[in-house]
Amino acid sequence: FEILYKDATSFVSAFFLVQHVTFFFPIAFVDKAISLNQQHAFSHYLRGSILLTSHRPDHAIVSFFRANDIQRDIPSFEGLVESYLAAGKFKEAICTAKEAISRCSKDARAVTLVGLALAQAPTSQQKGEGKDRAKRALKKALSMDPGSMRPLFCLVDIYASEGEYETCVKLLQDGLENCGKLNEDQLNNASAFSHTSTWNKEHADVIYVKLAEIHTYNEAYVEALNCYHVAISMNPHNGLAVQGLERLEKFMSGLDPDEAEGGDEVDDSEVKGGGRQGDGSEGYHY
Repeated sequence: FEILYKDATSFVSAFFLVQHVTFFFPIAFVDKAISLNQQHAFSHYLRGSILLTSHRPDHAIVSFFRANDIQRDIPSFEGLVESYLAAGKFKEAICTAKEAISRCSKDARAVTLVGLALAQAPTSQQKGEGKDRAKRALKKALSMDPGSMRPLFCLVDIYASEGEYETCVKLLQDGLENCGKLNEDQLNNASAFSHTSTWNKEHADVIYVKLAEIHTYNEAYVEALNCYHVAISMNPHNGLAVQGLERLEKFMSGLDPDEAEGGDEVDDSEVKGGGRQGDGSEGYHY
């Protein structure tokens, strides 16, 4: 079918309407929007997001850089930092994150970007202090916005990679407590704080899934099982919870979670732990 569009915004809107239809190529809509208005920051941002999702970080950097050049806001800084990290350009990621702080020093998301960049950068580039600096940045972000998932999960992943599972459990339990401690002023605040806090309150099931993963790494399988059940009871559509529960039940039955049904039983030592710790960039993004 054929529709006439007169401005960039209508093309971007059209993208959202048809993004799930296979015979449309989403980036073509964004390119058309940019051709109509090259100063349309969100079009460049959206183009960068598509390219990053398509595992083309080097190309995504160009689009996010353009979006940031037109409108220096946190989303464009986030896109730039994530693209630099995906492309292995850690120095650029750290510098960009620091620039975000210089422009938005009171925004927890900007502080979080520094923590994310430091957490992923090779130790050799940071004189062995990267993880500690990342922890400090992420803790500061959490103190600014106790309801934010991203610094919480990244901080948990750092401690999990060091085997400090009790610290991880404490952090996640604190996150769950924060879900129920939001006061009316925080919820009514129009800043980024209220947005992330409200998200946290409505999606505590995600924290329970993360808690279940940590319990699994720590071989506390009964606690992990309980956390998965709580997450599913809160949100039956949480795919990570359903998948995690299925894998854990297989493992507790002596089966390899990675094998199809009917596979041979395996020794506990072969599957103990059930996975690896990440860097805050896997799974949910907030």
